[in-house]
Amino acid sequence: MKVNEFLVETLAMNGVKYVFGNPGTTEIALVRMSGQAVYPEYVTVLSELAAVAMADGYARATRSLGVVNLHAAPGLGNGMGSLSTARAAKTPLLVLIGAQDRRHLHTRPILDGPLEAMASSVSKAVYTLHSLQDAAFYVEKAIRLALTPPRGPVALICPMDLMEQEGIDERPRRIFQPGLSGLTEEDAELYLRFLTDSQHLAVVASEEVYWDQAGTELEVLARATGAHIYAAPYTGVLPVSSAAQSFAGYLPPSKRKIERLLEAYDGLLFLGVTGLRTTLYSSGELLQVKAWIGEDPDVVVPDTEYKIARVADIKSALRQINAKLEPKVMGTDLPVRPSYEWHETGAGTHPSTVVEKLLKMFSDSLLVDESGLSTTDVRAFMKVSDGDYIMNGSGGIGWALPASVGIQMANPKRTVLALIGDGSAIYGSEAMWTASKHGTRIVLIVFANGQYATLNSAAKVLTNESSLNNFSLAHPAIDFGGLAKMYDWKHFRVAEADDLDRVLQMLVTGVENNTLVEVVLDANTIPITAEDHF
Repeated sequence: MKVNEFLVETLAMNGVKYVFGNPGTTEIALVRMSGQAVYPEYVTVLSELAAVAMADGYARATRSLGVVNLHAAPGLGNGMGSLSTARAAKTPLLVLIGAQDRRHLHTRPILDGPLEAMASSVSKAVYTLHSLQDAAFYVEKAIRLALTPPRGPVALICPMDLMEQEGIDERPRRIFQPGLSGLTEEDAELYLRFLTDSQHLAVVASEEVYWDQAGTELEVLARATGAHIYAAPYTGVLPVSSAAQSFAGYLPPSKRKIERLLEAYDGLLFLGVTGLRTTLYSSGELLQVKAWIGEDPDVVVPDTEYKIARVADIKSALRQINAKLEPKVMGTDLPVRPSYEWHETGAGTHPSTVVEKLLKMFSDSLLVDESGLSTTDVRAFMKVSDGDYIMNGSGGIGWALPASVGIQMANPKRTVLALIGDGSAIYGSEAMWTASKHGTRIVLIVFANGQYATLNSAAKVLTNESSLNNFSLAHPAIDFGGLAKMYDWKHFRVAEADDLDRVLQMLVTGVENNTLVEVVLDANTIPITAEDHF
């Protein structure tokens, strides 16, 4: 059996349906072999940035292994930003990196580069195939490690000459997925004591709650203790239903604001949170009594040490604790959620009105969010199940549009609503070609305010200047209608409130094709929750 045949059959045996990639000469063996198999199908993408994001989105939407193929050193370089995002969200990715023919490496051929050094900065681990004797071993090890908590991208470097070699004796097989156990009886009692000693408890949850499928158990714990549940800043997948009575929303990415928001609580339970990812520097202290459960021991402790911390499977641990809790032991005070009111001023559309109407209409959709300054509005208004709200989680841009393609391919019967700023939409727009080729039906909402509004907001915080000319996208104006036409997407332009209602009425009967809705916004009108963005 050839190495490329073993790789493809192993992926198929382990449930992989798609390999997303932007192939070149070093990937010919993999592409050719994928074309001869039912699965995995090779999904051609027009850039590595988009290919990684598609695989990342697919993996998050399915809670399974995503696979991406990158073209040697230049391709790996192009994909590193998206790999950084996948690593932040703890997405299990197998990153297949093509490498030059080893027979002429001494001549420094084109595409050669320090692949291991490059990949190690954005991967959980890096393995290189060296021979027929180690190929099967490292293929299986890379898959296993990507799926082993704490999950993350694992790179496998595949020299093009080795991939075509015949002689592997091993047969492809299912790879076991190592998992963590729950708590000891003694530890479960310690957590029970911590919870019952807390008069006002807050739980801060991250992506690990989603990956461990522990959302239900977390809601049970919150009801029994009266705890309020917060998602940690930049959590890439919603860990618990936003419609749950105990859900209090996302923490803002500001240490000062987090301190103010949590100061009323005397106990903080962190689930899977390895660090509070903030944006701009601000001072603040969390001096409450704290406890932690998670899968990754590489934890940045906020201010004071944890009273108790254990590496464990979160779902199993919460089940054990819940079995010991007396129902409503701490009461059922609900988190105070702010109510918002705003008024349309003049012509045009208010960004908060747009978000509110969209979320009401597409209430059963999967939400993909890279809407910039409108992100806080989306979180304030959304009522979705755990896992149905996905964001990049790293602070970069250009991830959401290609990720929505992977998410839709993972959920072909559901509508994906992607809410994206105009700058971000352009950054990953080449993904629209793959979407058309594979017949997805994404509703892409582009918030077109002609500026990098998030950067202008940050500039105001840092320099007290309301806007910076370098962050403007107004001149020349981006032709989103032309972009949609180029990639065979439907296009609607919304400039007034009546336009929005008209377009929504057209979409309410169902979405049959990829659709780009360009919502023109006044650059001077900001979302009502924008002050919580930083």
